Amino acid sequence: MSRPASLPGAPLDPGLQPERTRMAWSRTSLAFVANGALLVHAGHVQDRWWFMLPGCAVMAAGLTVYVVGLLRHRQVDRAVRAGDAVCGDRAVRATLLTAVSVCVLAGVVLLGRP
Repeated sequence: MSRPASLPGAPLDPGLQPERTRMAWSRTSLAFVANGALLVHAGHVQDRWWFMLPGCAVMAAGLTVYVVGLLRHRQVDRAVRAGDAVCGDRAVRATLLTAVSVCVLAGVVLLGRP
């Protein structure tokens, strides 16, 4: 039987939450890199090098998200093992802003196609 979250004490398994966090950041970074590769491919097919620039920027953002995810994993792991609260609004907001930027760049590239 599991313990309610409101009771103080050590979590049932302190290793699972950091792992889920790491996997979520990895999936997000993979999505960025894959979408960036698609944008680069779209520019390559149309022989328009300027279409490749947003794709390269998106892939670089994906690598940045991966590194942030690794750092976030360490932060969450330490906090969970210490029994502290886990919060990281800045990283989540930065990733959201990057995702919205990717959508805007992809829209510009797609609308610019003949």
